[in-house]
Order: sequence, then C-alpha cells, then structure tokens
Amino acid sequence: MKKMLLSAAAFAVVAVSAVAVAPTTSEAIPAFARQTGAACLSCHFQTFPALNAFGRAFKMGSFTDVGEQALVEDDNLSLPAVLNATVVIRGNYTNTKTTGVASTGTWNVPSETPILIAGRLGSNTGAFIEFANGGAAAGVGGAGAPVSVGNWQIMNSFDMGGFKVGVSAHNSTFGGSAIMEYSNVFGQHSGKNAGGNLSAIQAAGFANPTLGAGVWAGNEMGNLQFALVAPSSAQGTNVGFKLAKLIRGVLTTELGGFDTLVGFGYVTGDAGRPTTVVAPTVPGVGPVPMSLQFVDLQFQGDVGDMSLGIYADYANAKGKTSTDPAVVGGNFYGAAGLNTAGAKFDAWSIRADLKPLHNLGVGIGYAYQKQTPGAAAAAGSVAQKITTAQIAAFYEIYQNFEINLIYNSAKTVNGGLVAGANTTTNTTTIEFEGLL
Repeated sequence: MKKMLLSAAAFAVVAVSAVAVAPTTSEAIPAFARQTGAACLSCHFQTFPALNAFGRAFKMGSFTDVGEQALVEDDNLSLPAVLNATVVIRGNYTNTKTTGVASTGTWNVPSETPILIAGRLGSNTGAFIEFANGGAAAGVGGAGAPVSVGNWQIMNSFDMGGFKVGVSAHNSTFGGSAIMEYSNVFGQHSGKNAGGNLSAIQAAGFANPTLGAGVWAGNEMGNLQFALVAPSSAQGTNVGFKLAKLIRGVLTTELGGFDTLVGFGYVTGDAGRPTTVVAPTVPGVGPVPMSLQFVDLQFQGDVGDMSLGIYADYANAKGKTSTDPAVVGGNFYGAAGLNTAGAKFDAWSIRADLKPLHNLGVGIGYAYQKQTPGAAAAAGSVAQKITTAQIAAFYEIYQNFEINLIYNSAKTVNGGLVAGANTTTNTTTIEFEGLL
C-alpha cells in the first residue's frame, strides 16, 4: 500500500511540474478532427472520449459534419476527399496486490495499437470502424487474430425539422444501445478517470460483444431508441432472426448551470435459435436470455474556473436459464456463473472528475455490487459483495496524448461464495494513450 501511495504522489509531482513546460494550446488530429477542422475538446468534455453537447450533436448527425475539408461530390455521392483515420497507441504498467498473494508488476507496452477509420460515408450516413490488433484487445474479432475488426458502427440520420430520426447498426463492445448512445457514464464514452471500470452497467456485462440494429429519434433534449440485440456471432450463438429487445431513453437538460443527462435502459427476451442437437453437443449455442434494467445520471459543468463531472448508475439483472438444454450458463447479463434461474445481480456506482487546470484532472469513485446465487448454486453458497474505491488522475500532454494514473482498492466479501472467504485487491495502473 505504501509503495502504491508513493507511486501516486510521484505521478502527481511529475504532472504538476510538467504544467509549466507543456504546450497550453494544441489541436488534436484524430479522424473526426481532420474532417471537421475542430480541436478534440470542441466535442469532448474535459478529455476524450467523454462528450459535451456539441459532441452529442455531431454524433446524432451520424458523423457527417465537415469543416474546410474538401468533398468528392456527385449524384448520390458525398465523401471526404481523403480517408480520415486515427492510429491509437496505448501502454501501461500495472501493480496488483491481493490479500495473501505476493504483489505482481506487469509492463504491457504497447498494450494495443488499434486503427480507427471514421466519419462521413454520405450526406446522411457515417461510420466508425476499429481495426484492433490481435490478442485480448481484438474484441469481437476474436483473440489471436493479427488484425481484426474490433468494433464497428454505421449510422443514418435524417433531419425532420426540430429533431432527427435515424436507423443504425453495430457489432461492438460499446453496449447494446450503441445504435445511438452518448452517455459518458458507460460504454464508448465512459472515459478513463473514475470511469467505465466502476460503472454498474458495465459490471453487469453491458460491454460484452453485442450486435444490434434499430431506430431512434431525438434532438438536443434527448432521444429514444428501440433496438434488436443479440450476443455477437463470435460468441458462437446461432442467432438467426431471433433477437432480444432493447428500449433506451435519454433526457438532456440544464440544472443549476450543469449539462444534465438522465437515462434508462431495458433489455428483455431471448436471442438465438434452438440448437439442433448432435453428438457431442456444443455448449454456448441456442437461445440466450438477455434481461437487464439500468438507470444512468450525469452532470457536467463549471465550478469557478474548474470543470466538474459527476456520474452515477444503477443496474439490475435477474438470473434466467436458457430453454435450450444445450446452453451452458444463463442470462447474458449479470455475473458469470451467477446468472441462472433465481440468481440476482444488483450494482450501483458514483464518480466525480474535477479538472482544476487546463490539462490536469483528478477523479474519485465508489462502486458496489451484490451477486446472489440462484437455485443451481452449490450447497453453502451465499451472496457475494464487492466494493471498490478509486482515485485517479490524468495529465494531457496534448489534447490527443494523455498519461493516466488509476488506483483501485476492491474488497470482496465471500469471494468464493462461501462465508468468510474475504479478500482485498489493490491495483495501481499508470498508462499512456496517444492518438495520431
């Protein structure tokens, strides 16, 4: 613990010292910045990937807005004159200490180097494609592939006078609501500082690889979407045309000078077709239950000369067992192994990010999970509780290049679902992320 606190203190000293020598103004050059000619923080709150109101409008416009960049135009054609792409490089060092286990320190440089191609596909259509490198970072493309399509989205929006309507599709780890999602609480825009790794919605498995297609409508006051979703085909699910249903609603307004978002989500139904049983039976195919309810809140604004973001969410997933006897496991959401009939998953989190200087931010957060086993659990199983406290900091060398420090202390009560098996895991991560 002492070493971890010293690491945090050392990072803070370096970050504050660097304020004097780092550039105070800079324009990032990822794909969207190239297309629009706007700096990264024109669309992002505090730091990427969190969105502000302008960023939400840009996304609801299906990434089609352009600045001074030339277009190639003809009948039914409107493309940027150059292909807008971004190369991301990430690396980290992680130290982990668990009760009764010797601490470990791991360098992972680079941890991944995805390539992003994004922007305008036509006058009303845009796309976001992430080519991930191999290994665990390969996302829905599958581990081990040297290069794979990790995440993709395609969006269409039409201006109906005062609001937009859209038809979109995706196959990603951004959550089932990715056909039109701009909350910073979870998913694609949840950020790094006291961010998505505390989110109750993420903890429920909303970031599991998911494919979806649906319709949405919205304006600056919020949006409503209806989507059909299923586990990604990479999961081995025989989806066919049977998909679960997702309803997502978001209200955006201003409260006390803060840009405010209140959202809810509801996923229900089974995804996948019954298995044609052949010997040996292949587990993991057939109808997969998808049941989740969640609420998210965010407040973003200024306190004096400092920007402040406050984020909270709640998620509930009830365990369900597939009607297909060939399927091993239960509800797509909730804790693995604790998601069959009778089980229950409840979680909530609250986080805050403060940016006292133009390129330095700090964050704190707290998360709670309770996982109750179902009828199929082993004898003696009891509810498991996990509480996580987090402190974090980020320093922007440029708008498109950051250094992050994240310290988590997670306490698990009944870690093996057996009374008395309690552990504490302290994790310190120092990472960098640059976008070219």
